Amino acid sequence: MEGAKVLVVDDEFTIRYLVEHQLKRHGFETIMAKDGPSALEAVRTQKPDLIILDIMMPDMDGFEVCAAIKSDPQLASIPIIFLTALSSKKDKMRAFKMGADDYLAKPFQADEFMAHVTAVLRRIGPVKKTPEKANGRVVALYSPKGGVGVTTLAIQLSEALVLGEGGEVVLIDLDLPLGGVAPMLKLYTARHIAKLLNDSSETVTLDTVLRFTQQHRANLRVIPAPGYFIQPSEMPQADSLVPILDLLSSNGYHVVLDLGSYLTPLAVAGMKRANAIFTVTSGQAVDNMHLDTFFSAARQMGLDSRRLMPVINELHGEVEGVQLARVPVARIPHASERSRTRLWLQEQGLHKLVSVVLA
Repeated sequence: MEGAKVLVVDDEFTIRYLVEHQLKRHGFETIMAKDGPSALEAVRTQKPDLIILDIMMPDMDGFEVCAAIKSDPQLASIPIIFLTALSSKKDKMRAFKMGADDYLAKPFQADEFMAHVTAVLRRIGPVKKTPEKANGRVVALYSPKGGVGVTTLAIQLSEALVLGEGGEVVLIDLDLPLGGVAPMLKLYTARHIAKLLNDSSETVTLDTVLRFTQQHRANLRVIPAPGYFIQPSEMPQADSLVPILDLLSSNGYHVVLDLGSYLTPLAVAGMKRANAIFTVTSGQAVDNMHLDTFFSAARQMGLDSRRLMPVINELHGEVEGVQLARVPVARIPHASERSRTRLWLQEQGLHKLVSVVLA
């Protein structure tokens, strides 16, 4: 159905953000609700074509919302897809008995989610997808505390994007001045990001930017940090970064920014431009505390809190009972045990990040 209107109901704004952007990318109109009462109000006033409904919500859960909708003759025909962390047979049977049209468990893959949405909407009318945007995405990785594997994760995510999407990726090391990408990948630093950002030419072209990149592997280019201490006068201005990111993304490149752990003006500029910001913690108590402190200050820095997505990178070992102010979008399991299961779990964690970037 062309321009189908979809109501997304979930108390976690990270999930609402991911689902909203996936739906908009495929040409759907979206309505957001964070709890049961506001969802029922939106259903009655907006008359959506489809409802994506979480189960575990405070005060009024998804089952209660579904029951209220299906008991209203004017609303009962609206299809409902449950999107929930509950995956037991009992919960699924209860959902379908209440009139749900489909049931999808979290975590979910972007293509799987859209297949379910399209299948349900096809029953009420054809869905016409708008062409996908040719623009690339910009994703930033940052941690307010060092030593949690931000650089390693940035490299792994860049490689996963190349393998998963088949497109071209530019990894930029903004952890100035030393950086960590070049030493890890054994790259030279003669042409580095500070020089590019300080380029005095009035118009920086794509060819200019690509001359500062080094080919790490097929479809993966890297712009390293200087790798040495530079004079304060050589530190680039924050406003020089965004035009370069816009230039790369508008030409179809996905851009991964390694922001390290220093909250510089350049790092903040990168976060403001990014489509998604993965904020990394090891899951250890001190790292989590630093991350929560950053979340509380993000709004004052002008950051869109919906784009801040915690990632637990179990660099120092497996952690249970992680307490964070925000629900993590992915967990990268500790992989010191080189078993197939551990490697598979690690790949799945990275795959979730790829799904977020391409959503």
